Amino acid sequence: MSNLIVAANRQESGRKTRKQGYIPGVIYGPGVEHNLDVQFDRKIIHRFLKNHSTGSKAKVKANDRELLCVIKDIQYGLVNKDPIHIDFYASSGDSSVKVTVPLKFTGKEKLAAGNLVLNILQDGMEIQGALKDLPEVVEIDVSGMTDGSEITMGDIILPEGVKLLSREDVVVANVIEAKAGVSSESEADSESTAEV
Repeated sequence: MSNLIVAANRQESGRKTRKQGYIPGVIYGPGVEHNLDVQFDRKIIHRFLKNHSTGSKAKVKANDRELLCVIKDIQYGLVNKDPIHIDFYASSGDSSVKVTVPLKFTGKEKLAAGNLVLNILQDGMEIQGALKDLPEVVEIDVSGMTDGSEITMGDIILPEGVKLLSREDVVVANVIEAKAGVSSESEADSESTAEV
């Protein structure tokens, strides 16, 4: 999934920009020479924010350059809760940054076949490293888990050079045997929280 979004230079105030149907923003940090006042297409930002939030890694195209960024802040309107301003921190690629990445659980169908239910307790983890080395998502294979087993943050293998910032003893997911009357909907509910 490409997460490149295009930013246009912004001349107007944030309020005027919003009236024209755009979302104002700013790009700052070591990856740019000076702060860039930018604007984004409203529909693109809405689609982008379905899979990204504060702390997520992103690529922003500005002035024909692709910038590696982290979303530092998203301001929302008080009434309709729509995004009204977004801040991007542009990294120099090698500088160390903190991001929050989503967790994706694979192999769940094997658990279901063995009458086991996966309880997802955490849907993201905080990591640190050079932005170019940070993964977009961390995949966890749960196919080998058994009744009563659990996975903690410390069990997750991260790419070289990437450091875990979340507490190692935090339980990410556990597996229990499905009891009579427990439908697979509980697993589906858990999945939906993990993939929001």
